[in-house]
Amino acid sequence: MTAEEKEEKYQELSNKGVLEEIEKLFMAKEIKVIGKKSGKKDDKKQIISHDVMHNFQISMAKFSAFTVEEVVQMIIQCDSKILDDLVVMEFLQRNDFCDIPDNTAKLMAPYSKDWTGPNASESKREQDPNELTREDQIYLYTAYELHSYWKSRMRALALTRTYEAEYDEISAKLLEVSRVSESLRDSSSLISVLGLILDIGNFMNDANKQASGFKLSTLGRLGMLKDDKNESTFADIVERIVRNQYSGWEGFTEEISGVVTAQKINVELLQQDAKKYIDNIKNIQMSLDAGNLSDPSKFHPEDKVSIVVQRCMKEARRKAEQLQVYLEDMQKSYDDIMAFYGEDPSDDSARRDFFAKLANFVQEWKKSREKNTALEEQHRRNEISMRRKASQQNLNPLSPSGLSDSDAPKSPASTGAMDDLLQKLRAAKPEARDQRDRRRRARLKDRHQVRVASGQKIPELGINVDNDATSDGHGGSAGSGAAGGKGIASAASGSAEAETSVQGGGSGGAAAAAAGGMMTGGTGSASETDIADRAAAMLEGLQSGSGTTLNKDGSLSVRRRRESADTERQRRRNRRQGVGSGAKDDGAAGPTPILEEGDGALVEVVDGEDGARAPAKADTPVTIVHPPSPEHTARELPTPPPDEE
Repeated sequence: MTAEEKEEKYQELSNKGVLEEIEKLFMAKEIKVIGKKSGKKDDKKQIISHDVMHNFQISMAKFSAFTVEEVVQMIIQCDSKILDDLVVMEFLQRNDFCDIPDNTAKLMAPYSKDWTGPNASESKREQDPNELTREDQIYLYTAYELHSYWKSRMRALALTRTYEAEYDEISAKLLEVSRVSESLRDSSSLISVLGLILDIGNFMNDANKQASGFKLSTLGRLGMLKDDKNESTFADIVERIVRNQYSGWEGFTEEISGVVTAQKINVELLQQDAKKYIDNIKNIQMSLDAGNLSDPSKFHPEDKVSIVVQRCMKEARRKAEQLQVYLEDMQKSYDDIMAFYGEDPSDDSARRDFFAKLANFVQEWKKSREKNTALEEQHRRNEISMRRKASQQNLNPLSPSGLSDSDAPKSPASTGAMDDLLQKLRAAKPEARDQRDRRRRARLKDRHQVRVASGQKIPELGINVDNDATSDGHGGSAGSGAAGGKGIASAASGSAEAETSVQGGGSGGAAAAAAGGMMTGGTGSASETDIADRAAAMLEGLQSGSGTTLNKDGSLSVRRRRESADTERQRRRNRRQGVGSGAKDDGAAGPTPILEEGDGALVEVVDGEDGARAPAKADTPVTIVHPPSPEHTARELPTPPPDEE
């Protein structure tokens, strides 16, 4: 395709609008580098230092949307937006604006205009200020071109916005110091309390160490002196004495309560601020009268500083005069009160800490009062509780709570009675058992003292025989001996009676005497047995908790007697069966059966040599003697020693 053909083709596409649409859709855009300063901005010239420019950008950030001409116009015409912004006003009063460095002034001179010369509005600048940066242009139009009165101008404008607030703050502090000083002088209660502290201190000191006064710093050491119990301090004691004995002095803390807030006031710094305020108003007034602000012809044509400042100066002068009066009054009262309490007014440290010492004393006094009040309230509650317990004791003296400490019965656990009782029971139980064993062995020994035939078992003797039982057997002496015995018949008496029956009637008197002696001994053994049984029953009752009771005559309960009787009967039956079986095996005649107690039958007793049998009552213990068995000759019982008469 030739060039003409291409041209015709493009012309045809252009006529149809295709090329125009393509250009619109796919148009190439300019690439912008982010973060890179434009070449035009880099061309601007910077004169002021980087620090000033940086602070300029921060302080004037609120006005960054305004142009340079608008910002300069608001500053020169004293716009309220500028005057009411404390950050901007403080920035414009910095030394960087008030005192221009020589190098900066030399570089800005070609761009500036002298507004103090004749025809200043018609004069032209040597170089175009647009070559400078935004911050340099604002600096040029304000601080540099108005340098002749810039410092006085900004000071006067700042006064119009701060003189009322500063006056209120400084005057309030001056009046507070004066009021507190007067309250310290007029508080007679405080003087009385301090005098009481002095008197008590002299009482505690030796006679040769009596003081006529003390420094206020001593008040801070009252809390360091403790009593013997390390519970209360000297300050606590003084507070309690004043509250209980001198209640009229207690209100001094309210009278001088202002020292708590006044201690935060630095009197020396307050005096400097008051003087600075007064001097500032005087200097501005002098500038308006015969200073830099006195000739409006040297101002910028659009500057309204004179009008704005003159509007507020009358009220500012009045406040300065009033503040001067307050300052003089405060200084006089403060110096006098320091001298009144023995402090040196010329000592800077004493002037700075005077109110702090008294404020610390008041605060410690309040803490002591709270501490003492809490202790007294606790004591009062304890006394009420004790009185209530005493009243309950009077109403119900038998109740445990109504008994006093001396009259109240002590619990067994506290006195150790339970431990003692358990120890006695443990110690008594083996002894009672041993005594029972010894008595049982003695009874068996007494039973075995009677001669029995070899190979025969000892038949059971009657026990628990009533006292009124009598014997109807042969031999009057034996019967009377048995009847004269009291209590239970012993085994020896039964054996003696059996021997009398076997040997004949010739020896009846001796046997009766022996039987009577044995029965007497048996009575003592029976009473011993009753005492032992009763002790055993009481011990078992304490252990089991059943509480075995005794009858009036000292015998055991019916249940115990019945159990003992049943046991004895069973043992006798077993012995009879054994004796009967042994006799049948030996070919001998069986013994006469022995009836149980209470059967009422008669038994036969061998009497004399002829073998006659005499009837006897079942209540009388009877011993049956059998001839020896030839098969059991080897078994012989030991012969007991004869009884001593």
